[in-house]
Amino acid sequence: MKKIKLLILSIFLLNINFIFVNAAEVKGAADIYKVKMHKLELCTGHTTGDMDDVATSTTQCQGAVTIGSSAAGVEVDIASVSAGAVAGSFGDAMVLPLGETYTHVRVTLNRNMKLRTAAGIDTGEGSDVNNCMTIATTDGMYVTDEATDKYTHKPVVAENGNSGVSEEMSLYIYNGQQVGDNQNTFSLCQNASCGSVSASGWNYAAVASELTSAVAMQTMRSSVSTDQLSLIYALESPYTVALISPQIDMSFSTSQGIMAKEEVSNSFCSFAITEPTVTITIK
Repeated sequence: MKKIKLLILSIFLLNINFIFVNAAEVKGAADIYKVKMHKLELCTGHTTGDMDDVATSTTQCQGAVTIGSSAAGVEVDIASVSAGAVAGSFGDAMVLPLGETYTHVRVTLNRNMKLRTAAGIDTGEGSDVNNCMTIATTDGMYVTDEATDKYTHKPVVAENGNSGVSEEMSLYIYNGQQVGDNQNTFSLCQNASCGSVSASGWNYAAVASELTSAVAMQTMRSSVSTDQLSLIYALESPYTVALISPQIDMSFSTSQGIMAKEEVSNSFCSFAITEPTVTITIK
């Protein structure tokens, strides 16, 4: 009996295209970067299709075989693992047929991720907003509460964190649209208690060339009711199932894992998730 462990962390790359206008945004290090994994599938092939259909398409992930699944999700802090280290495994692929070759993976993640700035981030606009630090998320940062507004509202926070201390903060994959669409898709809070808001647009990739590493990413529109996000990646090289378990070499870095942006006339900070740097080799 063969037992193949595939590391879900090894293929995690978040590729989100944001549109920000008339303000500075700067990437910084995250020393906490928690992601929750729900499903991992191997694909025998991939054909380009509509980004709205990534989660369910049988042509974008051909011959899909699920090797890891968790309804509750498995949470892992990828920032806690040094480059080159093995971070853990998700799923045992004993059902993979010998001799079958897989070229792609489809991973399903939770739309909530928890990050902490390693240090204050200077947005680069003089002395206006030069020390953006994440703070613990509370219901008071939203119009109604976090559970109700998590995909429809984006909080802002004052500089300097919690008395100069960064805290773990819940960030979300907000409601958006594809590049080329020009609608308002979420509300940007105008103060720390979200007492007022402004309408803003959030754009995701429409085609693969607009992504950094993934070949497909599900568009998180307001019509999507799920708390999960699906992405498809090409393996560094095709993997053919054999009796011998594969050696998996992985490294990743979250040195630019979070992005800060100045908001509301350069008086508040907002934060966005950016992708970690990941390298994966299966042999």
